[in-house]
Amino acid sequence: MMHPIICRIGPFNIYSWGFMVAAAFIAGLFAGLKYAKREGITAEHTIDLFMYVLVSSIIGARLFYVIGFFPEYRQNPISILSINQGGMVFLGGVFGGIAALMAYCRYRRINVWKMLDAATPSVAIGYAIGRIGCLLNGCCYGITLFGFRQPTQIYSSIAGLIIFLLLVRLYNKKRYDGQIFLLGLSFYSLYRFFIEFLRYSPLHIFIFTPSQLISAMILLFSIYTLWKKNTTS
Repeated sequence: MMHPIICRIGPFNIYSWGFMVAAAFIAGLFAGLKYAKREGITAEHTIDLFMYVLVSSIIGARLFYVIGFFPEYRQNPISILSINQGGMVFLGGVFGGIAALMAYCRYRRINVWKMLDAATPSVAIGYAIGRIGCLLNGCCYGITLFGFRQPTQIYSSIAGLIIFLLLVRLYNKKRYDGQIFLLGLSFYSLYRFFIEFLRYSPLHIFIFTPSQLISAMILLFSIYTLWKKNTTS
């Protein structure tokens, strides 16, 4: 299922991937505003932070992709800027977004753990929507198994929605700042580790993809930090 261009307006193309990513950020912003308010963080700070995170996550996601496929860009470096048709790594976006969030919270003297908690459900729902863009664009596809190509974009979208619903439910039972963020990291990294066995990837380190190795490290970090906070809270 490939519909890389949704429509054309005069000489301009509206690309499905870019459109869905924009929709994902908008949905994420509304979710972030809701939970930031619960944490006592103003809408002004949330919207300001959203803009910084938006730019930083795009840079991080593109940077991770370019590093992984650098030979493809060596002959035409200007193509690095052509992000409207895909070519981004979600984990890179996560690291870029977290870096911007931490810097902003430090500057504005906002509790980082509270802001991370508020942002986590928004990332999950944004991820669920964004993966639909991958399906329409024809990227992030799966391997051929049992006679047909695995629709990993759909699996990923469903996983993102499930994680979002779990986090929404668990938010009401939150015991300490940072718990929702760490649970979100755990859920995502666990799902990502296993979905990578079905996704096509030209990059492998032994039998694992780079995303699997990063996900394993994130999972260990989040589980350890959850255990440590649970024992001290």
